[in-house]
Amino acid sequence: MAKLLTSTQMREADRRTIEELGLPGVVLMENAGQETVRILKDHLAEEKNQRLLILAGAGNNGGDGFVVARRLLQDGIATEVILFGQGQNLKGDAAINHQVYHRLGGPIHEIVQPEDLNGFKSRLLHSGIIVDAIFGTGLMRPITGVIATAIDLVNQAKKPVLAIDIPSGINADDGRIMGTAIHATWTVTFAAEKIGHRLYPGAGLCGQLTCVDIGIPSSYLDIPQHTVARNLTHDLSIPQRPRDSHKGHFGHLFIVAGSVGKEGAAALTALGAQCVGPGLVTVATPGIVQSAVASKLLEAMTLPLPDDGIACIDPKALTALLNHPIRPSALAIGPGLGAGDGTAAVVTGLLNHWHDIPAVIDADGLNALARDHKNILPKTRTAATVLTPHPGEMSRLLGLPVATIQENRMAAAKTLATHLHSWVVLKGADSVIAAPDGRIWINDSGNSGLSAGGSGDVLTGVIAGLLARGWPVESAVRAGVRVHGEAAETAALALGGAPGLRAGELPPFIRRAINRLG
Repeated sequence: MAKLLTSTQMREADRRTIEELGLPGVVLMENAGQETVRILKDHLAEEKNQRLLILAGAGNNGGDGFVVARRLLQDGIATEVILFGQGQNLKGDAAINHQVYHRLGGPIHEIVQPEDLNGFKSRLLHSGIIVDAIFGTGLMRPITGVIATAIDLVNQAKKPVLAIDIPSGINADDGRIMGTAIHATWTVTFAAEKIGHRLYPGAGLCGQLTCVDIGIPSSYLDIPQHTVARNLTHDLSIPQRPRDSHKGHFGHLFIVAGSVGKEGAAALTALGAQCVGPGLVTVATPGIVQSAVASKLLEAMTLPLPDDGIACIDPKALTALLNHPIRPSALAIGPGLGAGDGTAAVVTGLLNHWHDIPAVIDADGLNALARDHKNILPKTRTAATVLTPHPGEMSRLLGLPVATIQENRMAAAKTLATHLHSWVVLKGADSVIAAPDGRIWINDSGNSGLSAGGSGDVLTGVIAGLLARGWPVESAVRAGVRVHGEAAETAALALGGAPGLRAGELPPFIRRAINRLG
């Protein structure tokens, strides 16, 4: 599992390495600088301008920068350091490496006051690659003053930038931009990736990310307190699909979806489910749109439900569903159902009656849940419940502004998951998966092609289809989100790019991706 650390967890791993293992901090700093130089030289070989400008802060990140500057200088590469602070005020390992570089004759320009920026823009323009070693992962306050101005000048210069550990200005714990931030071309981080490397907006400023070993034991990184990880699929439990099987072995998914004008939502949910291999799929939809939904689905069954005669299901639809002779293996509820009284009645009734059947709730099902989650989502449920909100739906579920949700997506997902004892997928460019026990995964597959109507319906079907097949809930949710994003990536390559990608084009690529897993 690819753990993602907070700044506090990384400091604790550093501390243990130094105090318990006995590996001095100055050695860790040397290793960090050495690895950075190794990667930097690969990129430097592609640059005509071989002049390096290292931007160093007053802490340990600046110390890493001085190691880089010294090693490059000793290799005959032209370097100069801009120090944001005064060398005489540096402490510890950073002070040691500042002194060594200074004694070797390395040029250092100190910037403390605004007038010290005179000539800084010229140095930027005459440099090749810029190395960002101003702030590391410990930054917790907004950047202001001289350093903020300098960072803005760096971004305006549009030169290639290699950031050490994390681009200066990104909050390592949640990816927020702390006032302003370096736009890096490459980032080299140490021992383990940090959460801010994978959460937007910070993730969009890291460029090509490389994680290197600097001597911190893996056992110091892989401890129970590290509850956040990248959503990769190599650690999932995936049931095998024997050759001597039949449709009865792979479950029956019930999808309750659709209304007038939103027939496509029901169909896309079914198509998403079918491409991951459940045995049977039945789409229960208002009778007024049943024929339209059925015409889009050759392999799925449809069940017409009582409707209100205008657009949506009637509350009487619940009786029709509960009287259906087939007991489903999993439920998908909500896409395109509309906001009528029938939606709330059906969602409430199904979750209560089939409390022992896993369910995925999306779209209008979530909106109904937001209005009365205490009564709609019973505490008596014994099977997994999966909620798949986008930020607007999450806003209604938590009663918070969308901007607040987006400022800390991880906290929002975790809050909802633990409060409602459900699995939560907060959709977006960095979809966040939260388990009821507080574990978090950040998904980095996908592209902007998913920013189109219907892609969320497909995802609902994928997760529900895997649950119907009997996959464990963690495997179904995490694999579903991962392959949904991977499908968008491969579809973009095959079909001419991400813009214009339609949700209905995803299923064939999801099928390929899921079958690579099992």
